[in-house]
Amino acid sequence: MDDIADAAARYLSAILRSAAGDLGADIAPGTTVVASTRRSGSNLAVAYPLGDRTIVWCSPELAPRLAPIAQARALSREQFVEAASVLGGRFAGAGHHRVLTNEATGRRVGGYRFTTLDRGADRDRALIEAFVAACPGDDLDEAELAIDELDAAIAALVDERGSIASYASARPWSVDAAFDDIAVITHPDHRARGLGTAVVGEFARRRRRQGRLLFYNCDVENVGSNRVAVAAGFQRVCTVVAAGFD
Repeated sequence: MDDIADAAARYLSAILRSAAGDLGADIAPGTTVVASTRRSGSNLAVAYPLGDRTIVWCSPELAPRLAPIAQARALSREQFVEAASVLGGRFAGAGHHRVLTNEATGRRVGGYRFTTLDRGADRDRALIEAFVAACPGDDLDEAELAIDELDAAIAALVDERGSIASYASARPWSVDAAFDDIAVITHPDHRARGLGTAVVGEFARRRRRQGRLLFYNCDVENVGSNRVAVAAGFQRVCTVVAAGFD
């Protein structure tokens, strides 16, 4: 198991290893277009600027169209968007990738109790169902929270009535299963109280003690989620950018 201080290096090696597996060859310096069957049917190309290498992941159907982007120079996010626009693409969003490189930070908030939840327990499932019903659809989509596809590891801050005020969960990151991919969402009635940072910080500390690495991904424009990630101690390792094609 890698030491937590090596999480950033582990992230980089995981991305390069996964891309090399899809390409069938090592990723050389410069910009490389990588077709992945896991992205079949998608009209998005996602660029990962990683220093002297930029990986542009896309579906096999989109790869021929993106071939002119491949070059000996590693494109920046802005350069990728510009190059994609020449090929008929349009900016489709960006996301910060962060990992926990030190002990998680956070805060204790009075009036709330931290607890773990079992998706298989009827009582816990009922609490989650009530929480999901109260949260906006866009927030649920951002956190990838669906009652029929609950993550195995779940934690929450509950209020004095025992209802969920803030919810965090983790699933193995699709690129490297040694990482927990963290999601968080706070009930609309309990926002602006620092609960997201509190639940993520405590959840991350406990998951780390269980030998897990921690990964946090959120949209660049999601101010609240970015604030939680920074306050909980996650460090940015990459900002990916997507371009969409008709």
